[in-house]
Amino acid sequence: MKRILASLGAAAVLATGAVALTPTSALAADGCWGNAGQKQGPGGKTYTARYCHNYQAGVVGFGDTDTGYLYAGDNWFVCQVKYGENPPVGDARNNWWLYTQGDKAYSDGGWGWFPATKVSGGNNYEPVPGLATC
Repeated sequence: MKRILASLGAAAVLATGAVALTPTSALAADGCWGNAGQKQGPGGKTYTARYCHNYQAGVVGFGDTDTGYLYAGDNWFVCQVKYGENPPVGDARNNWWLYTQGDKAYSDGGWGWFPATKVSGGNNYEPVPGLATC
């Protein structure tokens, strides 16, 4: 659903003649970009989201609880925190987690934390550039 809404938004921007914020590989490599709009999280809190490229799909969750699943691609995230170790991906190591809503929801509306090791941009043990801290 999230991906469909993002595509519809991009089509609307193109139809009006405005410049679309489509990432290039160089832009995605630098971290998060653009304005993905306001998102209402659990408990009614509102966040301003930004697009980031997650090159691997994976679970979204809280600790040992999987709350959703996020497909690989350009998705929105609302903020990030430094916490525990991420699952390693190749040479990528990190302890930053990004807050988002999964494409599939298991509980809590699919909201939860996604590992920075699966998101383009940044360096090991550093936040993903362009995304606010929570």
